[in-house]
Amino acid sequence: MDSMDAPQQRSPETAEEIISAVFTQCLMALAQSADYLLGKVKAPDTGEPVIDLPRVQLIIKQLEVLDNNAAKLSIEEQQFVKQSLQDLRMAYVTTAGKRPEDTDEPEGATDQEKAQPTQTEEYEEKDGSLPESSPATEEPDEETNQKRFVKKYD
Repeated sequence: MDSMDAPQQRSPETAEEIISAVFTQCLMALAQSADYLLGKVKAPDTGEPVIDLPRVQLIIKQLEVLDNNAAKLSIEEQQFVKQSLQDLRMAYVTTAGKRPEDTDEPEGATDQEKAQPTQTEEYEEKDGSLPESSPATEEPDEETNQKRFVKKYD
């Protein structure tokens, strides 16, 4: 294709055009990160694809927040957010075999419970030792019959 056939792209000139261009570039960076984390791009150091579905879920949640708060965006920006979100959800389903909102959380847990950090920190030490100065109790693990050490914060 000749350069004469390509549409002329002009640089953003107004503050609004610059902000829109920066916003679009940020969305494109998120989409590229998601592609990498979905294994579509091989890691340069290993040559192997990287699949990190929890991080892709985080990117999807970020796009959902943008979509839910898009009132101040232009129509084109709103459409770009919606299209990016739809494309990423479809790519996630293709890779994971499930929807992003179908997590492995225990049933019955509320969103608030999922978001709250727990007061208990678990340690499974290979040699059976605990970090120094940790008040801990031993609890048997029903599945493996091995002892688990639980550190509780009061």
